Amino acid sequence: MEIIPIHLEKESSRFDIFEKIIKNKQNIAIEDFDVLVISSKYLSIGEGRIRKLSDVKPSQEAILMAKNYHINSKMMELIIRESDEIFGGLYGFVLTSVHNILAPNAGIDKSNVPKDHVVLYPKHPYESLETLRNKFLISYGKKIGIVLSDSRILPMRKGTTGVALACSGFEPVIDLKGTKDLFGNVLKYTSQNIADCLASIGTMVMGESDASTPVIILRGLKMKFTNRPISSESLGIESKFDLYIRGLSGKPS
Repeated sequence: MEIIPIHLEKESSRFDIFEKIIKNKQNIAIEDFDVLVISSKYLSIGEGRIRKLSDVKPSQEAILMAKNYHINSKMMELIIRESDEIFGGLYGFVLTSVHNILAPNAGIDKSNVPKDHVVLYPKHPYESLETLRNKFLISYGKKIGIVLSDSRILPMRKGTTGVALACSGFEPVIDLKGTKDLFGNVLKYTSQNIADCLASIGTMVMGESDASTPVIILRGLKMKFTNRPISSESLGIESKFDLYIRGLSGKPS
């Protein structure tokens, strides 16, 4: 596998991500069966998903929750609007579900944007990636895969890793049930999340601070490409079936 970083200028307002990738200053061309790993924040900014906190009017619910969790009430209002579910929280953070994925503070980010502004997750990430993938196919005849990556902390682990907020163009999960391990034992539950693995590579190469590498190319991967639309149900599970959510709820199964 070959990892090719694409260095692009930082952005703070809406732009065409397809044009930015195609016209990169390194003159890196996209090839058949490349997989693009794209920063979720970069796509969000391209779609104009930046909000000015001073323009947000908090609801009464947001004001009360903001006091409980010691969060800015305007920020709390955005968290409520963007979340599918809110599970609870602690000082400065609320644990939520967005696009069928666990995300602190609904994935809202304050870093690398102008003061008093925040970046929200893309509104429809799977549809956005599908549109972008089809542009490469229609305009250049290139069949590719795309992963939308975000950084995430894992339970009881230091530091961040990568998670796929969405993907397009390949089968994201390999079902290993029925196969055998090295000792001939039949696997009953195991599957491998390829999309999250690729997102972790992207997160490692992109960096977390002042690096300006929002897109990388993974070339030479052996995986199952597909034209079928991928959805959040392909990658995620409902919270009521999740090991961590159920385990920490204190309710027996």
